[in-house]
Amino acid sequence: MARLFDFKRGDLHPDDVRMTLGEHLEELRTRVVRALVGLVVGAILCYVYIDNIMGLLTSPVFAVYHRHGLDPTIIALSPPEMLLTDLKVSIIVGFILSAPYSIWQLWGFVAAGLYKYERRWVYRFAPASVALFFTGVLFLLFIVSPLLLNFLLTYRQYYPNYDWAYSWMLGESKPIATEQPDVQWPTTQPMPALDADPRSPPEGTPWVNLSTREVRIRIGDKTFAYGHLKEVEHRNRIDPSLRLADTIVFMLQLAAAFGVSFQVPVIVAFIATLGIASASQIGALRRYIWFVMCIAAAIITPTTDLATLFLLLGPMMGLLEVGLLVARMIEKGRALRQAASKTE
Repeated sequence: MARLFDFKRGDLHPDDVRMTLGEHLEELRTRVVRALVGLVVGAILCYVYIDNIMGLLTSPVFAVYHRHGLDPTIIALSPPEMLLTDLKVSIIVGFILSAPYSIWQLWGFVAAGLYKYERRWVYRFAPASVALFFTGVLFLLFIVSPLLLNFLLTYRQYYPNYDWAYSWMLGESKPIATEQPDVQWPTTQPMPALDADPRSPPEGTPWVNLSTREVRIRIGDKTFAYGHLKEVEHRNRIDPSLRLADTIVFMLQLAAAFGVSFQVPVIVAFIATLGIASASQIGALRRYIWFVMCIAAAIITPTTDLATLFLLLGPMMGLLEVGLLVARMIEKGRALRQAASKTE
Protein backbone atom coordinates (compact mmCIF):
# COMPACT_ATOMS: atom_id res chain seq x y z
CA MET A 1 0.00 0.00 0.00
CA ALA A 2 2.85 2.38 0.77
CA ARG A 3 4.12 2.03 -2.78
CA LEU A 4 0.79 3.13 -4.16
CA PHE A 5 1.13 6.52 -2.47
CA ASP A 6 4.86 6.97 -2.95
CA PHE A 7 4.60 9.56 -5.72
CA LYS A 8 7.98 11.08 -4.84
CA ARG A 9 9.93 8.15 -6.18
CA GLY A 10 11.63 9.23 -9.40
CA ASP A 11 11.57 5.71 -10.90
CA LEU A 12 7.87 5.10 -10.25
CA HIS A 13 6.20 3.77 -13.41
CA PRO A 14 2.43 4.12 -13.87
CA ASP A 15 2.22 0.52 -15.07
CA ASP A 16 3.53 -0.59 -11.66
CA VAL A 17 0.65 1.13 -9.86
CA ARG A 18 -2.62 -0.72 -9.67
CA MET A 19 -5.23 0.78 -7.37
CA THR A 20 -8.83 -0.12 -6.77
CA LEU A 21 -11.59 2.46 -6.97
CA GLY A 22 -11.81 2.54 -3.18
CA GLU A 23 -8.07 3.18 -2.87
CA HIS A 24 -8.32 6.00 -5.42
CA LEU A 25 -11.17 7.61 -3.49
CA GLU A 26 -9.35 7.18 -0.17
CA GLU A 27 -6.22 8.86 -1.46
CA LEU A 28 -8.21 11.65 -3.11
CA ARG A 29 -10.08 12.30 0.15
CA THR A 30 -6.78 12.45 2.05
CA ARG A 31 -5.30 14.88 -0.43
CA VAL A 32 -8.37 17.13 -0.44
CA VAL A 33 -8.50 17.21 3.36
CA ARG A 34 -4.82 18.19 3.50
CA ALA A 35 -5.40 20.94 0.92
CA LEU A 36 -8.35 22.29 2.93
CA VAL A 37 -6.30 22.21 6.12
CA GLY A 38 -3.61 24.22 4.33
CA LEU A 39 -6.26 26.75 3.28
CA VAL A 40 -7.59 27.07 6.84
CA VAL A 41 -4.09 27.50 8.27
CA GLY A 42 -3.27 30.10 5.59
CA ALA A 43 -6.48 32.03 6.31
CA ILE A 44 -5.80 32.03 10.06
CA LEU A 45 -2.25 33.28 9.57
CA CYS A 46 -3.48 35.99 7.23
CA TYR A 47 -6.08 37.10 9.78
CA VAL A 48 -3.37 37.35 12.43
CA TYR A 49 -1.45 39.74 10.13
CA ILE A 50 -4.55 41.31 8.54
CA ASP A 51 -3.47 44.84 9.50
CA ASN A 52 -0.29 44.49 7.47
CA ILE A 53 -2.13 42.92 4.52
CA MET A 54 -4.83 45.60 4.45
CA GLY A 55 -2.18 48.28 4.83
CA LEU A 56 -0.32 46.85 1.85
CA LEU A 57 -3.47 46.71 -0.30
CA THR A 58 -4.60 50.24 0.56
CA SER A 59 -1.19 51.93 0.67
CA PRO A 60 -1.26 52.98 -3.04
CA VAL A 61 -4.59 54.76 -2.45
CA PHE A 62 -3.33 56.66 0.60
CA ALA A 63 -0.08 57.50 -1.21
CA VAL A 64 -2.08 59.24 -3.95
CA TYR A 65 -4.25 60.98 -1.35
CA HIS A 66 -1.21 62.34 0.47
CA ARG A 67 0.49 63.34 -2.78
CA HIS A 68 -2.44 65.54 -3.85
CA GLY A 69 -3.48 66.87 -0.44
CA LEU A 70 -6.73 64.89 -0.32
CA ASP A 71 -8.38 63.65 2.84
CA PRO A 72 -6.70 60.25 3.48
CA THR A 73 -9.90 58.44 4.43
CA ILE A 74 -11.58 55.29 3.14
CA ILE A 75 -15.16 54.93 4.34
CA ALA A 76 -17.21 51.94 5.50
CA LEU A 77 -20.93 52.19 4.74
CA SER A 78 -22.22 49.51 7.09
CA PRO A 79 -21.33 48.41 10.66
CA PRO A 80 -20.00 44.93 9.74
CA GLU A 81 -18.17 46.06 6.57
CA MET A 82 -14.72 46.27 8.17
CA LEU A 83 -15.03 42.85 9.84
CA LEU A 84 -16.45 41.16 6.74
CA THR A 85 -13.76 42.72 4.55
CA ASP A 86 -11.02 41.47 6.88
CA LEU A 87 -12.48 37.95 6.82
CA LYS A 88 -12.85 37.99 3.04
CA VAL A 89 -9.28 39.20 2.50
CA SER A 90 -7.95 36.61 4.97
CA ILE A 91 -9.66 33.78 3.09
CA ILE A 92 -8.65 35.00 -0.38
CA VAL A 93 -5.03 35.80 0.48
CA GLY A 94 -4.78 32.64 2.58
CA PHE A 95 -6.00 30.63 -0.39
CA ILE A 96 -3.39 32.24 -2.65
CA LEU A 97 -0.53 31.71 -0.20
CA SER A 98 -1.52 28.10 0.50
CA ALA A 99 -2.16 27.34 -3.19
CA PRO A 100 1.34 25.86 -3.80
CA TYR A 101 0.84 23.39 -0.92
CA SER A 102 -2.71 22.53 -2.05
CA ILE A 103 -1.60 22.04 -5.65
CA TRP A 104 1.27 19.85 -4.47
CA GLN A 105 -1.21 17.64 -2.61
CA LEU A 106 -3.40 17.27 -5.69
CA TRP A 107 -0.29 16.69 -7.77
CA GLY A 108 0.55 13.78 -5.47
CA PHE A 109 -2.70 12.16 -6.53
CA VAL A 110 -2.07 12.68 -10.25
CA ALA A 111 1.69 11.99 -10.37
CA ALA A 112 1.37 8.25 -9.85
CA GLY A 113 -0.40 7.96 -13.22
CA LEU A 114 2.25 9.87 -15.17
CA TYR A 115 5.49 8.75 -16.74
CA LYS A 116 8.84 9.99 -15.48
CA TYR A 117 9.40 12.46 -18.33
CA GLU A 118 5.88 13.85 -17.86
CA ARG A 119 6.52 14.47 -14.17
CA ARG A 120 9.81 16.16 -15.04
CA TRP A 121 7.94 18.83 -17.05
CA VAL A 122 5.75 19.67 -14.08
CA TYR A 123 8.74 19.82 -11.72
CA ARG A 124 10.36 22.35 -14.05
CA PHE A 125 7.44 24.61 -14.84
CA ALA A 126 5.40 24.60 -11.61
CA PRO A 127 7.95 26.55 -9.49
CA ALA A 128 8.39 29.09 -12.29
CA SER A 129 4.62 29.50 -12.56
CA VAL A 130 4.24 30.16 -8.82
CA ALA A 131 7.17 32.61 -8.80
CA LEU A 132 5.79 34.50 -11.80
CA PHE A 133 2.34 34.74 -10.20
CA PHE A 134 3.69 36.43 -7.07
CA THR A 135 5.99 38.58 -9.21
CA GLY A 136 2.93 39.84 -11.06
CA VAL A 137 1.18 40.65 -7.78
CA LEU A 138 4.19 42.59 -6.48
CA PHE A 139 4.57 44.36 -9.83
CA LEU A 140 0.97 45.55 -9.49
CA LEU A 141 1.26 46.71 -5.88
CA PHE A 142 4.51 48.65 -6.15
CA ILE A 143 4.67 49.82 -9.77
CA VAL A 144 1.34 49.73 -11.58
CA SER A 145 -1.18 50.61 -8.86
CA PRO A 146 0.44 53.95 -7.85
CA LEU A 147 0.49 55.08 -11.48
CA LEU A 148 -3.01 53.78 -12.19
CA LEU A 149 -4.62 55.22 -9.06
CA ASN A 150 -2.83 58.53 -9.51
CA PHE A 151 -4.48 58.81 -12.92
CA LEU A 152 -7.93 57.55 -11.91
CA LEU A 153 -8.29 59.49 -8.65
CA THR A 154 -7.01 62.80 -10.01
CA TYR A 155 -8.36 62.58 -13.55
CA ARG A 156 -10.94 65.27 -12.73
CA GLN A 157 -10.70 67.53 -9.69
CA TYR A 158 -12.77 70.60 -10.60
CA TYR A 159 -15.75 71.58 -12.70
CA PRO A 160 -16.31 75.12 -14.04
CA ASN A 161 -18.78 77.34 -12.22
CA TYR A 162 -21.93 78.37 -14.15
CA ASP A 163 -23.94 79.86 -11.28
CA TRP A 164 -24.56 82.97 -13.34
CA ALA A 165 -26.71 80.97 -15.74
CA TYR A 166 -29.31 80.36 -12.99
CA SER A 167 -29.28 83.77 -11.35
CA TRP A 168 -32.40 84.84 -13.27
CA MET A 169 -34.38 82.08 -11.55
CA LEU A 170 -32.70 81.84 -8.16
CA GLY A 171 -31.93 85.49 -7.76
CA GLU A 172 -28.63 87.24 -7.39
CA SER A 173 -26.40 85.56 -4.83
CA LYS A 174 -24.34 87.55 -2.40
CA PRO A 175 -20.81 87.73 -3.84
CA ILE A 176 -18.16 85.99 -1.83
CA ALA A 177 -15.46 88.43 -0.86
CA THR A 178 -12.08 87.11 -1.89
CA GLU A 179 -10.03 90.18 -1.00
CA GLN A 180 -10.24 92.95 1.54
CA PRO A 181 -7.22 95.19 0.91
CA ASP A 182 -7.52 97.66 3.80
CA VAL A 183 -7.52 95.21 6.69
CA GLN A 184 -5.89 95.76 10.05
CA TRP A 185 -3.87 92.63 10.76
CA PRO A 186 -3.89 91.46 14.37
CA THR A 187 -0.73 91.95 16.34
CA THR A 188 -0.54 88.27 17.29
CA GLN A 189 2.02 85.97 15.70
CA PRO A 190 0.83 84.61 12.31
CA MET A 191 0.37 80.85 11.92
CA PRO A 192 3.68 79.38 10.73
CA ALA A 193 3.73 77.46 7.45
CA LEU A 194 6.24 74.60 7.53
CA ASP A 195 7.27 71.88 5.09
CA ALA A 196 7.06 69.28 7.89
CA ASP A 197 5.85 69.10 11.46
CA PRO A 198 8.13 70.83 14.01
CA ARG A 199 10.01 68.55 16.37
CA SER A 200 8.72 70.01 19.64
CA PRO A 201 5.83 72.39 18.99
CA PRO A 202 4.27 74.27 21.95
CA GLU A 203 0.99 72.76 23.06
CA GLY A 204 -2.03 74.54 21.60
CA THR A 205 -0.06 76.31 18.85
CA PRO A 206 -1.33 75.60 15.32
CA TRP A 207 0.77 75.49 12.18
CA VAL A 208 0.28 74.72 8.48
CA ASN A 209 1.90 71.56 7.11
CA LEU A 210 2.63 72.46 3.49
CA SER A 211 3.35 68.84 2.51
CA THR A 212 -0.05 67.52 3.56
CA ARG A 213 -1.90 70.85 3.17
CA GLU A 214 -3.34 70.52 6.67
CA VAL A 215 -3.67 72.74 9.69
CA ARG A 216 -2.21 70.87 12.65
CA ILE A 217 -2.08 71.44 16.38
CA ARG A 218 -0.26 69.76 19.27
CA ILE A 219 -2.35 68.63 22.24
CA GLY A 220 -0.55 66.66 24.91
CA ASP A 221 1.77 64.13 23.30
CA LYS A 222 -0.27 63.81 20.10
CA THR A 223 -0.62 65.87 16.93
CA PHE A 224 -4.08 66.50 15.47
CA ALA A 225 -5.05 67.72 12.00
CA TYR A 226 -8.17 69.56 10.98
CA GLY A 227 -9.17 70.68 7.53
CA HIS A 228 -7.43 70.16 4.21
CA LEU A 229 -6.53 73.42 2.51
CA LYS A 230 -8.26 73.95 -0.83
CA GLU A 231 -7.76 76.61 -3.47
CA VAL A 232 -10.27 79.45 -3.19
CA GLU A 233 -10.84 79.87 -6.94
CA HIS A 234 -11.88 76.21 -7.32
CA ARG A 235 -15.06 75.66 -5.36
CA ASN A 236 -16.77 73.03 -7.51
CA ARG A 237 -14.41 70.31 -6.35
CA ILE A 238 -14.61 66.58 -6.96
CA ASP A 239 -13.03 64.72 -4.07
CA PRO A 240 -12.84 60.91 -4.33
CA SER A 241 -14.52 59.09 -1.47
CA LEU A 242 -13.69 55.40 -1.73
CA ARG A 243 -15.49 52.59 0.02
CA LEU A 244 -13.38 50.03 1.86
CA ALA A 245 -15.00 46.90 0.39
CA ASP A 246 -14.94 48.24 -3.18
CA THR A 247 -11.31 49.35 -2.89
CA ILE A 248 -10.14 45.97 -1.58
CA VAL A 249 -12.07 44.05 -4.24
CA PHE A 250 -10.61 46.32 -6.91
CA MET A 251 -7.06 45.70 -5.70
CA LEU A 252 -7.54 41.93 -5.36
CA GLN A 253 -9.03 41.68 -8.85
CA LEU A 254 -6.10 43.59 -10.28
CA ALA A 255 -3.65 41.42 -8.34
CA ALA A 256 -5.25 38.26 -9.73
CA ALA A 257 -5.24 39.71 -13.25
CA PHE A 258 -1.53 40.55 -13.12
CA GLY A 259 -0.66 37.25 -11.48
CA VAL A 260 -2.41 35.33 -14.26
CA SER A 261 -0.99 37.52 -17.03
CA PHE A 262 2.55 36.84 -15.83
CA GLN A 263 2.07 33.16 -16.76
CA VAL A 264 2.72 34.00 -20.43
CA PRO A 265 6.40 32.87 -20.44
CA VAL A 266 5.47 29.55 -18.81
CA ILE A 267 2.73 28.92 -21.37
CA VAL A 268 5.00 29.72 -24.32
CA ALA A 269 7.87 27.61 -22.97
CA PHE A 270 5.53 24.73 -22.16
CA ILE A 271 4.10 24.76 -25.70
CA ALA A 272 7.63 24.67 -27.14
CA THR A 273 8.63 21.86 -24.77
CA LEU A 274 5.69 19.70 -25.80
CA GLY A 275 6.51 20.30 -29.46
CA ILE A 276 3.08 21.75 -30.21
CA ALA A 277 4.72 24.77 -31.85
CA SER A 278 8.29 25.99 -32.16
CA ALA A 279 9.53 29.37 -30.99
CA SER A 280 9.81 30.56 -34.60
CA GLN A 281 6.22 29.53 -35.31
CA ILE A 282 4.95 31.31 -32.22
CA GLY A 283 6.99 34.39 -33.11
CA ALA A 284 5.50 34.43 -36.62
CA LEU A 285 2.04 34.64 -35.04
CA ARG A 286 3.07 37.51 -32.77
CA ARG A 287 0.50 39.99 -34.12
CA TYR A 288 -2.36 37.58 -33.66
CA ILE A 289 -1.15 36.74 -30.15
CA TRP A 290 -1.08 40.45 -29.32
CA PHE A 291 -4.69 40.73 -30.46
CA VAL A 292 -5.70 37.81 -28.25
CA MET A 293 -3.77 39.34 -25.34
CA CYS A 294 -5.63 42.62 -25.83
CA ILE A 295 -8.97 40.83 -25.62
CA ALA A 296 -7.84 38.81 -22.59
CA ALA A 297 -6.58 41.94 -20.82
CA ALA A 298 -9.89 43.69 -21.46
CA ILE A 299 -11.77 40.72 -19.97
CA ILE A 300 -9.72 40.11 -16.83
CA THR A 301 -9.24 43.75 -15.78
CA PRO A 302 -11.96 44.98 -13.36
CA THR A 303 -12.31 48.40 -15.02
CA THR A 304 -13.14 49.61 -18.51
CA ASP A 305 -10.54 52.38 -18.76
CA LEU A 306 -7.71 52.20 -21.28
CA ALA A 307 -5.07 53.04 -18.67
CA THR A 308 -5.59 49.75 -16.82
CA LEU A 309 -5.75 47.86 -20.10
CA PHE A 310 -2.42 49.16 -21.39
CA LEU A 311 -0.69 48.82 -18.01
CA LEU A 312 -1.57 45.11 -18.13
CA LEU A 313 -1.08 44.60 -21.87
CA GLY A 314 2.43 46.10 -21.89
CA PRO A 315 3.96 43.58 -19.45
CA MET A 316 2.16 40.73 -21.22
CA MET A 317 3.80 41.67 -24.52
CA GLY A 318 7.19 41.91 -22.86
CA LEU A 319 6.71 38.55 -21.14
CA LEU A 320 5.81 37.00 -24.49
CA GLU A 321 9.29 37.86 -25.72
CA VAL A 322 10.77 36.40 -22.54
CA GLY A 323 8.82 33.20 -23.17
CA LEU A 324 10.08 33.05 -26.76
CA LEU A 325 13.66 33.48 -25.53
CA VAL A 326 13.22 30.63 -23.04
CA ALA A 327 11.60 28.48 -25.74
CA ARG A 328 14.59 29.03 -28.06
CA MET A 329 16.95 28.02 -25.25
CA ILE A 330 14.91 24.86 -24.66
CA GLU A 331 14.97 23.99 -28.35
CA LYS A 332 18.70 24.64 -28.56
CA GLY A 333 19.35 22.40 -25.58
CA ARG A 334 17.17 19.67 -27.07
CA ALA A 335 19.03 19.87 -30.39
CA LEU A 336 22.40 19.57 -28.61
CA ARG A 337 21.23 16.52 -26.68
CA GLN A 338 19.94 14.86 -29.85
CA ALA A 339 23.20 15.57 -31.64
CA ALA A 340 25.18 14.14 -28.73
CA SER A 341 23.05 11.00 -28.66
CA LYS A 342 23.58 10.44 -32.38
CA THR A 343 27.34 10.71 -32.09
CA GLU A 344 27.33 8.13 -29.33
